[in-house]
Amino acid sequence: MRFERFFWTILTVLASAVLSVSVSAADLSGKRLLVELNKMEPAGEDCRTTWVLNNGTGADLARLKLDIVAFDSDGIVARRVGAELGPIGTGHTRVKLFDLKSIECGNVRRMLMNGVLACEVEGAEAASLEQCASSIETAARTTVPFTQ
Repeated sequence: MRFERFFWTILTVLASAVLSVSVSAADLSGKRLLVELNKMEPAGEDCRTTWVLNNGTGADLARLKLDIVAFDSDGIVARRVGAELGPIGTGHTRVKLFDLKSIECGNVRRMLMNGVLACEVEGAEAASLEQCASSIETAARTTVPFTQ
């Protein structure tokens, strides 16, 4: 009888822990974060990229860092950047800039979101990088395609 009571107590505690983690974890499934390459322009010896982000995930993103890769006309990696694009609140649109150092914009033929380096959802205990990556939709208004 004592063992049975102990067993049910432990089972209840474990179930409560699992439920509290799943409730406070970020749920980005089926939600969209649009990351658009909006403009590319020379900035001295660099290529300045302008990004428009629209957060339709339903969650405030305290931090978002993407692994962005630029390819040249031969398909060779020309530059790789860890771009800090957050924070961005839910339902908000933000414009972010970053420079591709020592590269001419005309030499960039394709941009790739290679992955998510960091993703933090405000008020959530966990947001997996895979969840963040699967919520991202890429687009480009430039002649340079931006894909995943």
